[in-house]
Amino acid sequence: MKKNILVLVLTLIIALFGKLSAQTPNVLDKQSIIDSLTSIDHEIKKYFPRWKICEPDLQIQIYQTFVFYNYPKEKLDQQSIEVMAAPKEFEEDPYQILVITCGEASMKAVEVETYMGSTLLGFLSGEFIYSGPKRGEVWDKGIAKRDYCYQDIPIDFPLSQSQAETIINYLQPTNVSQAFTLSLFEQSLKIGETGFWVRSIMGNDELGYPFWYTGASKITLQRPLYLNNDPKTSKAIPYLINAFLGGEYRVTSGLNPSSLMSWIPKRKLNNANDGKLVAGVDIYMPFKPEFGVSVRADLPLSKLEEYDIEKDKYGMFSPEDRVIDNGRITEVAPILRSSGVFSLFYNWWLNPKKPENYLRFDLGLHYSEVIELGVAEREGEGNAKIYSLKPGVDGLQTYKPNEFGDWIYAKLEYRNQAVFPFGMSLQYSNQVILGDIWIPLFGNWFYIQAKYSTPLRVERPYEIRNFFMISPLLRLTI
Repeated sequence: MKKNILVLVLTLIIALFGKLSAQTPNVLDKQSIIDSLTSIDHEIKKYFPRWKICEPDLQIQIYQTFVFYNYPKEKLDQQSIEVMAAPKEFEEDPYQILVITCGEASMKAVEVETYMGSTLLGFLSGEFIYSGPKRGEVWDKGIAKRDYCYQDIPIDFPLSQSQAETIINYLQPTNVSQAFTLSLFEQSLKIGETGFWVRSIMGNDELGYPFWYTGASKITLQRPLYLNNDPKTSKAIPYLINAFLGGEYRVTSGLNPSSLMSWIPKRKLNNANDGKLVAGVDIYMPFKPEFGVSVRADLPLSKLEEYDIEKDKYGMFSPEDRVIDNGRITEVAPILRSSGVFSLFYNWWLNPKKPENYLRFDLGLHYSEVIELGVAEREGEGNAKIYSLKPGVDGLQTYKPNEFGDWIYAKLEYRNQAVFPFGMSLQYSNQVILGDIWIPLFGNWFYIQAKYSTPLRVERPYEIRNFFMISPLLRLTI
């Protein structure tokens, strides 16, 4: 496979730089391509195995060979000798030397084999033993090694076009016609070239509560409103305004985890049964599209009033030391109500010409409201027990931001888009730390994603000290 890649790369060199001697198509095979090389572009060289020679004896022999064959002395440097080779097909094979460079002068493959001699070439390629009592012999068991002083030069891996594109969100790419991502945390679908996205999200990550932590899921539609006409940034940021609209609904997941999910902490927090409106907008500044403002809000559709429930479908905890002025209250059910985030953000590609490394910074304000409701018990027909949630019970609490740390929202995201794309983020919100990471398992379509959250203060009754969740992540693009 590696040799096939080499042939492709070298053929590209032929087409782009025309550095080959004249040959007929019938004899233009892989070996003739290698033998005909006179130079290799610097951008291509970094994809081949290369190393510097630091063995004094070999430095002298190589330098003297260049001198003997009349290479300009002013271009030679005995202390700067570099070898470039073809990739091995099997580990036990010796390297095939393509180019040897001494200072600014280079020998191509044919010249190397002609001028260097089989013994010196055998030392350099690792075929022959250089040091030890059997100097000059082939290695035992046919395993090639380099036993002289050398320093490997790290190999770069070429980027595929899809990975090298400058995009804001790798899991929601804008550089493709169709995209689909699927995980236990989120499912998203890009609707053709319209710029519309449909997303289904479990949890409230912006509050530091991922997956089933809040007992809520939301479905949103992202719609572009204003086209970005700046040629420098339009590829990464096709629209200057994106609006979000959707709804949030209550789920019962996480109350009694199955044996398969029993390692994930059981939740105590709930969403009310009246549903919520989910709305937001991202605005990128026309004068500097990398910079912008983001607003998100989850707003209840009705006032919270007393209503009957199925007790086994809500997270609860015992009031214990609470002083409650109602004898019918047996337990407490916390309900997440309004929440939202306002932030300034900045997207930064460390090298826009080679956008492997991406950073995003968010800084702003957070708001959330959790209300404790009393679980009241009464008898119905046939002595059946009926449970209801009662707001406004004396002795129960409402949690809102009341300290400086409660208001702060900050997030740092990093993504690498080299051969094996991966990403991670660290968020501070509501005095809760949330970490998120995804890494590839197979190709650039199947990943594993993990999230971990923990409060930095003493956890509230509905919070979980250590919440960890891992999920497979599927990413398909067309």
